[in-house]
Amino acid sequence: MKLLKFAKWLDEKNAGFIISSFGIALILLWIGLFKFTPTEANGIAGLVQNSPLMSWMYKIFSIETTSRIVGVTEIVAALAILAGNFSPKIGVWGSILCIVIFFVTSTFFLTTPGSIAQVDGVWAPSGTGSFLIKDISILGASIFLLGYFSKRVIATNY
Repeated sequence: MKLLKFAKWLDEKNAGFIISSFGIALILLWIGLFKFTPTEANGIAGLVQNSPLMSWMYKIFSIETTSRIVGVTEIVAALAILAGNFSPKIGVWGSILCIVIFFVTSTFFLTTPGSIAQVDGVWAPSGTGSFLIKDISILGASIFLLGYFSKRVIATNY
């Protein structure tokens, strides 16, 4: 019974929204800013070049420019999620951008060689795979945010 009361209290305090929105924004801001470094630009090269959704970028842009474009996109999404606290319509657009970002990064798990390895006879995420698999959860949280912000937009338009 106490657990149910605690769950109700968390819901009333919007804990899921607060943690999801600020958590996603923190991740995107931090990683987005890091995309402006040579280390990160080279670090994502293997992911991008093996992605059917993103490899085209290297035909047009350098490794550094591609990384910066990705970084700007991540920073814009983070700021839009944060702005959604004041303008739910901006939050909707930020959530959509997050869904696109984390859908694409979730596919890296399938397209990056070595993401899955056999360990002691069991297929498991490798180091890279372990890093990438979290994006599936963040994709789910982004979908949650889209629903949350959409409800707020609908509620304020009536």
